[in-house]
Amino acid sequence: MDATEPLRTGNHRITPNLIDPDAYKVLRRLNQFEHHAYLVGGAVRDILLSKAPKDFDIATSARPNDVRKLFRNCRLIGRRFRLAHICFTGGKIIEVATFRAAPDHDEEGPIRDDNEFGDPKSDAYRRDFTVNALFYDLETDEVIDYCGGLADLAERRLRTIGDPVVRFREDPVRMLRAIKFCARLDLNLDAATRRGILTERSEIRKAAIPRLYEEIVRMLWQGAAARSFELMADLGLLELLLPEIAGFLGRGVDDPWQPLRPLLQALDRRHEGVQTQPGGLLLAVLFWPLFQAVIDELPPNPPKALTRKLAESLVAPFAVRLRIPRRDLAMLVSALVGQVRLEKPFKRGTSRVSFARNPNFPAVADLFALRREVEDIDPEIAETVRSLAEDAARLGPEEDEFDDRRRRRRRR
Repeated sequence: MDATEPLRTGNHRITPNLIDPDAYKVLRRLNQFEHHAYLVGGAVRDILLSKAPKDFDIATSARPNDVRKLFRNCRLIGRRFRLAHICFTGGKIIEVATFRAAPDHDEEGPIRDDNEFGDPKSDAYRRDFTVNALFYDLETDEVIDYCGGLADLAERRLRTIGDPVVRFREDPVRMLRAIKFCARLDLNLDAATRRGILTERSEIRKAAIPRLYEEIVRMLWQGAAARSFELMADLGLLELLLPEIAGFLGRGVDDPWQPLRPLLQALDRRHEGVQTQPGGLLLAVLFWPLFQAVIDELPPNPPKALTRKLAESLVAPFAVRLRIPRRDLAMLVSALVGQVRLEKPFKRGTSRVSFARNPNFPAVADLFALRREVEDIDPEIAETVRSLAEDAARLGPEEDEFDDRRRRRRRR
């Protein structure tokens, strides 16, 4: 195949009924007004892998203002490179982006300028992995492949577009994205991409911290947390981002993942798909085996103040390193401490009611439910949790301190 010409094939499994109806309407309208418009990225990849896409993104030749003129329910976001969000009922958003040019960057550093309009070919080559650079043309019913993504999908292979070292230096978060895609889609890193991660993994420290936190939370709810974190450890990224977890797992002899893997697998069975749980609870799943080991070294029935102090000191380095939002941090600590609190009898009815009405009690109950799937837990404690959940449902939660602070700020 000529390197300048894409592979176009009508031999695929994409049909209109597999495309979100609103995304289909957006594609049709853009085409009707003589703009090139393609379904791109993860939606094309997932349909070809017989998986349900999580998002339906569109790339087009139309400029952002042109898109806004065509859709009354459109709003433009972004300062440097404008994106169009077409908003539908139920909070659904179809993202429409104008074709982008190849980014301007140094061979030895991150991207400097990524804000120029381009064409379909340049847009494909600026993407991270070949399997994410596939376009579907609704008008011709063809999949368009500039980068060899179809062959890589057939081989269940994840490969960067271009030199992996350059691509990971452009954007170190791509290393975490590679792990996420391999785990969730059951793909294998190709040899060059794997070597690139191993040689450039220290670049992860240069990545934007909010994006690192976002990717870690995503790994926990997309249905492949167990494999994601094992891949992170195998490639040396776990010890850079979560040295507390890596150090704890390093204590094991026969199977270092035994304390954590079953809990992550229980989470995978429950939370594949749209995120339904806040980051604080997901992180509590990750930290529970480590916190449990700390508590087991204490005398029986440790004071609540001590367990909270231990939990806060345990997660503090991680919270500072990745700037965990205050709400997520509060939920993480409460979920951990709450597991110990469940094992103690309540001294009086008011303390029981206060515990059940705590805004973070649902996270305590959810973490306990996951633990119950993999641990041998006293049935009496399970009955206590069930009874507390009934109290919480009957009485309702107490006012969230963060919401209260926000209201007071507004009043001032």
